Amino acid sequence: MNQCKRCQVMVRDPSEVCPLCHNVLTLQGDEQEQSYPSVYGKIQWKKRLFSLLVYFLAILGVALCVINYYVNGGFGWSYLTSITILYLLYTIFYGFYRKTNHIRKIFVQGAATMIYLGVLDAFTGGEGWSVNYGLPALLLVLDGVLVVCMLVNFRNWQNYLLVQLFALLAGLVLLVLYLCGVAGNAVLVWCNLGASAMIFSFCLSMGNRKAKQELKKRFYV
Repeated sequence: MNQCKRCQVMVRDPSEVCPLCHNVLTLQGDEQEQSYPSVYGKIQWKKRLFSLLVYFLAILGVALCVINYYVNGGFGWSYLTSITILYLLYTIFYGFYRKTNHIRKIFVQGAATMIYLGVLDAFTGGEGWSVNYGLPALLLVLDGVLVVCMLVNFRNWQNYLLVQLFALLAGLVLLVLYLCGVAGNAVLVWCNLGASAMIFSFCLSMGNRKAKQELKKRFYV
């Protein structure tokens, strides 16, 4: 005998749905087993932890602004701490809570870090350290991360071609800045461009068909 939990009626025939509300019937006295493990508690725990982190970092940012105002008569360095706190929150949210593939996370996080370094450079006097040292070093780290990811996920290495192309274009931009006299560290600029070009050209030459198919799919050619 089946029972409708919504209408609270007993159905004697072997129907699987209620004839009144079409709700799925359950056997009387039997507990319905879950087909999949419940993740609701885990999701709620993550949300609470992130909310708690946001709260304490917001309190820290306000406290640093107040200290800076009363000690130095302005907000000065507290702008830098506020930007750093916002960048940290964005990194935690996008890296650990946003449901997206790791390739997109690498791409977006790399772009966000470049912007963060440029903003820090501007607030610290615009001396150009982000272009001379920060961005080239970041792109070298990105190249290293891409090589490791391709070795670990060797069967789908072509999925990283778009991020490789981004690193190569960023290296070309740094080279243009160096030739224009904006970026002054020639060693890092050429090392970065050489590493990016070598990785991208090696993947194109060794994975001829896969590489072409991946680029055509990404650029809708």
